[in-house]
Amino acid sequence: MNYVNNLNAVRVSSRIFPVRSEGEGVLIMDACSVTALGIKQILMESCGISDAINVVQTLADITSHVASSPPALLIMDICGENELMLDGLRLLAHLRETYPTMKVVICTDFSDYRVLELLVSSKAHGILLKHEPALALTQCITKGILGSRQWLSPKVQQLLAKTTPKNTALTARELDVLACLFSGQSVSRVAQTLHRDIRTISTHKRNAMMKLGFHNDSELFAQGTWMAKVGPTAGL
Repeated sequence: MNYVNNLNAVRVSSRIFPVRSEGEGVLIMDACSVTALGIKQILMESCGISDAINVVQTLADITSHVASSPPALLIMDICGENELMLDGLRLLAHLRETYPTMKVVICTDFSDYRVLELLVSSKAHGILLKHEPALALTQCITKGILGSRQWLSPKVQQLLAKTTPKNTALTARELDVLACLFSGQSVSRVAQTLHRDIRTISTHKRNAMMKLGFHNDSELFAQGTWMAKVGPTAGL
């Protein structure tokens, strides 16, 4: 999505201000500086957001920034350059547990319906794809952030329309275990890494596999590779 080029096509008559949470301001995370700039301009010019707007490029940057100064609104891609999509899901789950009043919008290039299902179950306040018209971001802010229901862009709704909804709400710990497993660790090694009993790790693994529809390890590692995709190389 070229937010900069589409900016002039987006105008709203009323000025929208984000609901205050335990934090202040807005944090944008995108590996591409041009995309991040476009998002920032839309927030200021079309949504009337005058709070401080900060920009970062990686999931690690989100973690450090939120720890020191939690924003009221986080607009993030699910992963940055050379970062795992699964790590983005983990971070999102931990943020939702630790900062439940923070508003979170996902703006991503990942269009796999399985990824979108996990994002929907994460209870992010809004989900849209980068190649959609810039108007989608404005609608996400005006209808999703200020409303009580999760807002899904038209394209996201279209991609999910032909799927059968699943109970895929993975917990932060289940995602932690999956990330370790996909990095090549055994269950016993995961237990050491996460400082948990091996039976606890086995339970998290089993629950995650059930939610994802995998019946054994072979299916998990053969069919679940989409969870370990790496973010694309940034443009500018």
